[in-house]
Amino acid sequence: MMSEGGIYLYTGPAFALIVAATFFGAWLSQRQRGYVLLFAITFLAFALASLSQMLRLPYDYGSNAMVSAILYTFAILALVEGVMLRRGAVGVDAVLVGLAGAIIVLLYYYYFFDRDLIMRIYIQNFGYGIMIVFASIKLARLSNPKIIDQIILVLLILFGLHFFPRTLLTMNSSEVIREYVRAGLDNAPALARALRTSMFWQVLNFTLLISAFLMAMALLAAVAMDVIEDLSREGGIDALTGLANRRGFHRRSKGLRPDGPLAPVSVVYCDIDRFKAINDTYGHPVGDRVLQHFARLAEQEVRAEDVLSRIGGEEFVMLLARANRAGAAQLAERLRSETELTRFPGLPAGATVTASFGVAQWRPDEELTEAMQRADSLVYAAKRAGRNRVAVEAAEADPAPADPTGEASEGGAD
Repeated sequence: MMSEGGIYLYTGPAFALIVAATFFGAWLSQRQRGYVLLFAITFLAFALASLSQMLRLPYDYGSNAMVSAILYTFAILALVEGVMLRRGAVGVDAVLVGLAGAIIVLLYYYYFFDRDLIMRIYIQNFGYGIMIVFASIKLARLSNPKIIDQIILVLLILFGLHFFPRTLLTMNSSEVIREYVRAGLDNAPALARALRTSMFWQVLNFTLLISAFLMAMALLAAVAMDVIEDLSREGGIDALTGLANRRGFHRRSKGLRPDGPLAPVSVVYCDIDRFKAINDTYGHPVGDRVLQHFARLAEQEVRAEDVLSRIGGEEFVMLLARANRAGAAQLAERLRSETELTRFPGLPAGATVTASFGVAQWRPDEELTEAMQRADSLVYAAKRAGRNRVAVEAAEADPAPADPTGEASEGGAD
């Protein structure tokens, strides 16, 4: 076995097993990070798929082809789900599952019904390329990427695209495979040896090794940065959404004052409507994804000088600099509308998530907790009025208009 493709070909699965063990060890100490376990599963499945082919386990060629294909496909699905879950989004959807299923079905057909090695190679490689490129497009649409997120995206795109030219170029140069196929020796031991010594097989394993190495380093760096970032924030971060928690909110709000240089300052209190029903109907994992996705929507509305927090359960608070209650109300209305129109991950088609908002302007003669209490009371008023609305405290006049986009609001009073 070792001589057919060279001992160096076993470097790939050996490296993947080491990386899988590393991710699994990291997950044992960071179990709240489910994506780390998915990364471990990704490299484990890749290693098992490679070893299945190289060691012919199972020995039967048809069974071997299907087992290795299923493992490779599962590795890609786990990678996509892990990368997206780390960003608080859903990775594996109906399209990816459909593509994965189509690959397996076609491979089965072109082995057991219309035996065609060339077709199987093209289906498997082009299919994986399409899956990864599709997932990359989904990842690119997510907002607020960090540098490490951008690196992972670029690597995914390059990894997905490389399947096409690499397969075309190496297959065109692998005449020995075509000669065996034309001779009717598909699935024979001689063809297996020819495949393992072909340019296609050599380049395939080399590119997979390089891709696995680069992706592993990027993912390991991402996990390390996530852990370091959390530690540096000294527990001021909500582990589920990545937003400031109650402690972090009060620490970050110290730089804002209603009579300071960033005045006026307003409070937007938010509560997701009927969130308990979401948990009870669809389960807590789906409820967690709703919270994460809502947090991403809210992040798109705030600026660096604002403070966004999940202070508990389904309750969120925004402290907005240079925003009177009119400007803050405009922001709250945008977020309310976006929430209602958004398709939240994990929920069935047609399911709608809404939220109720309370808006109060922080007065110079009061503490922040008083403004927060008024905004909180307005949330309850919005819920009593029918939910999915913004309740703004009444006032005779507001200070000079401002809104969270940095542009002047229309009008100075509610």
